[in-house]
Amino acid sequence: MSSDMQNFIGLSAVLTGFNQEILAPELDPVDIKSEYLPLFESKIAQESGDPQLVQQILLKYASLAAGGGTEQEIGTAMLDPSNGANWVLACRKLIYTWYAGAWPTLIPPGPSKPASTVGDVISAESYTAGLVWQVMQSHPMGDSNYRYGYWATKPASLSDYTGNP
Repeated sequence: MSSDMQNFIGLSAVLTGFNQEILAPELDPVDIKSEYLPLFESKIAQESGDPQLVQQILLKYASLAAGGGTEQEIGTAMLDPSNGANWVLACRKLIYTWYAGAWPTLIPPGPSKPASTVGDVISAESYTAGLVWQVMQSHPMGDSNYRYGYWATKPASLSDYTGNP
């Protein structure tokens, strides 16, 4: 795995609260991370007008991780407003992408409507791989690895899904 990909997975883990092994398992037939990283790079470069912003974010993550901070401290530092609005927005869009399997578009408020966010689903794989399903301890409609009748038993704890206590 390249260092950019390792930093991307590490950053994604601190921002989403999911363990790195859940986001990028050793056996990974879906390999959604390989779809998300180039999308993140291209969309953020396009939307922010700064082609180096993602690289700067990944390098700062790597620096903070090497410094030995906790995941919470690193996540807080990555979302610190002093990093700049484009930086924080990029990190928030990455969180949205992992949870929803979609790329968020912010719609500014109009004279008679509030601001809103719409998501463009990235792919069928990204939709079914969205972390929201694991947080809900559920599955997307039409796609399930569970056996018929699974709902009759108590679900596993949320930490079993996130990989974190």
